[in-house]
Amino acid sequence: VAADDDDDDVGVEPTEGPGTSLPVCGCGLLQDGVPATSQLLGMMGLRSPSADSFDDYFRKWFEDEFFPTLSSKLKAELVHRAKSKSFLSGLSSQFKKWALANTDERLQADAWHAYFMQYSPPQFQTVGFLLQASVNLGSAAQPCLVTFWGVPDAHGEHWTLPPWASFDVEISAVLDELDERGGINALVSASA
Repeated sequence: VAADDDDDDVGVEPTEGPGTSLPVCGCGLLQDGVPATSQLLGMMGLRSPSADSFDDYFRKWFEDEFFPTLSSKLKAELVHRAKSKSFLSGLSSQFKKWALANTDERLQADAWHAYFMQYSPPQFQTVGFLLQASVNLGSAAQPCLVTFWGVPDAHGEHWTLPPWASFDVEISAVLDELDERGGINALVSASA
């Protein structure tokens, strides 16, 4: 061990000899460009999920779990807006409510899913052996960041939402942002 006056140097010289040398912290250890956690999981027959596998999971979760709640909030907000605005603004809200009521739920879910993916695509981050995907299901002004966990399994496709996760969206802010982007046209063009 040697010490010198340079503050950037911790004063420890690496020792070399036969065998494998490992850095002090194995957190980011790479061997042939593959993170150590992936190597360890592979030895146990597990694979971390990919970002591509999240797309399928998220679409199903969005349609089955999130959209029914979003849809009921949308309808209630549009009724509220129709009652509280001037005649012309109220007429616009009534038309939007009518369009929602007379459009297939699956088409609406697809349009809203495409809208959120266009304006707030998932952000991925690896934390240990988990792959996290975070999506803002709110607006830029009042975000509702929902983080999903990709957990290693034999197929590398297991995603889950932590039990404490909340996706209580401030729907008026989402509709305001949609109106700023062009209203129903922005929703339709995102799904085109």
